Amino acid sequence: MDDHHLKRKVGTLEMVVAMLLSGSIGLFVIKSGQSPFNIVFFRCLISALCLIPICYFYGHFKKVYFGKKELFLMVTSGLLIIFNWVLLFAAFPKTSISLATIVYHVNPFVISFLGALVFHEKLNKNDVLWTIVAFIGLIVIIGLGSASVNSNELVGLGLVLIATTLYSISVLITKKLSNTPPLLIVFIQTLSGAIVMAPFMSVFENPPIGQQWLFVVGLGVLHTAFLYYLMYSAIKKIPLNNIAILSF
Repeated sequence: MDDHHLKRKVGTLEMVVAMLLSGSIGLFVIKSGQSPFNIVFFRCLISALCLIPICYFYGHFKKVYFGKKELFLMVTSGLLIIFNWVLLFAAFPKTSISLATIVYHVNPFVISFLGALVFHEKLNKNDVLWTIVAFIGLIVIIGLGSASVNSNELVGLGLVLIATTLYSISVLITKKLSNTPPLLIVFIQTLSGAIVMAPFMSVFENPPIGQQWLFVVGLGVLHTAFLYYLMYSAIKKIPLNNIAILSF
């Protein structure tokens, strides 16, 4: 097996693990008992603090990685991810996690078609077909047909749709950071997020207590630092069409 095929296999495995982890984010958010702004702030802060020693150990704080273009792309993609989280977490109380999951998973279609436009990646008929099949399978598994949608849920689903669009654009921007270590990308993104979210948090009005801290820390370490490291590492190794299919 040559290096190219090995890289693709490793990237595929990384993306699968990342997507499996992402399936429990909604539960952790609800169990944390925090407002969307609070949970995004904590998620960013804990992730950034966790990654400082790791990035230092691997020598990622080198000037070569901090060019103006690279820094701009990292911060921009980070802010898109942050506001994607805020909107997604704000949507959870308004609609069921199952409906939110279905709407959020239109992002593979956005990634595939924007990838074809931006990176000129060829849209393979089989990839498009399997993406559609995967989306239909997701609807069947979750059971969209049994859910009734009211006006409040429509607002929630609208927030999810905007969130998934921001996420998709962020993935495309991150694809351009081909020479930047994934850990450093996550660090800059979450550090930017913590700074931006700090003025909006209301932790003193509703501080995490008891078991809530476990879910808050879990979101920061497991669902942010580790998950996004896996995802960004995978993005460097596999085509956007594969990312779209594996996102289901």
